[in-house]
Amino acid sequence: MTPLAPRRERQRAATIAEIKQAARDQVALGGVAAISLRGVARAMGMTPSALYRYFDSHDVLITELCADAFGSLADTLEAAFDAAVDEPDQARRWLLLARAYRHWAHENEPAYALLFGPRTLELDKSGRCGAEMHRATGVLFRCMIEQMGGGAVDPSHLDEQLKPELRARLVDWGVDEGAPISAAGLAGCLIVWTQLHGFLSLELFGHLPPTLGQFDDLFDQQMLDVIVRIGYRHPIDIATTAAPSPADWLAGSAAPTGAPSAHPAR
Repeated sequence: MTPLAPRRERQRAATIAEIKQAARDQVALGGVAAISLRGVARAMGMTPSALYRYFDSHDVLITELCADAFGSLADTLEAAFDAAVDEPDQARRWLLLARAYRHWAHENEPAYALLFGPRTLELDKSGRCGAEMHRATGVLFRCMIEQMGGGAVDPSHLDEQLKPELRARLVDWGVDEGAPISAAGLAGCLIVWTQLHGFLSLELFGHLPPTLGQFDDLFDQQMLDVIVRIGYRHPIDIATTAAPSPADWLAGSAAPTGAPSAHPAR
């Protein structure tokens, strides 16, 4: 049985959780720019100066919120990726992972906006925030790298499209990240990643034509199209590959602790 933390530590942890929730509520109502220590203090019945006993600055608070959100996203993606480990159709395995990402984004719109909306500061990625961010993005890249390593995806045709300067930067980036693939492979990973985020940002921030409906089939089609673009080598039967699966939402919303699921005001 794990012993309880001292009472003072439990009280401090509870107060920190309450401060974070008050800040998340501000994001849900007015976006990232709405977060203010004064507003958080008002919501909690504290003085602004009292908050500095828990967070050194406004930027530190936002960085902690981002770390929580990246951690939640990483948990969701890892669960979805592991759930599909025995899926023989590699295009379907990628699609299940992409759907899990989209599901998380819909269930956690304020958190998504915090992570991928307009930046109000440069995040300090040297600590927990950076570690959780790399854990989240690492699942997406691992999915692509495994498919390339297993021969399901051959991105070699992308190499001839790379300018020498860009190829060199991709090589340097791969060395920094310890990615065991070519510059063309990294280019393919970036194409997939930006397609995923581009779609989700347009959808969640209200920029897709509403007459298209709920966008589910459009999302599936684009997620499959993009892996074909980077060199997926097997035929894709859209009806079979995009069929619903219990693994789609296995991970659930995995919301950050106390995070609201309400849509932010636009």
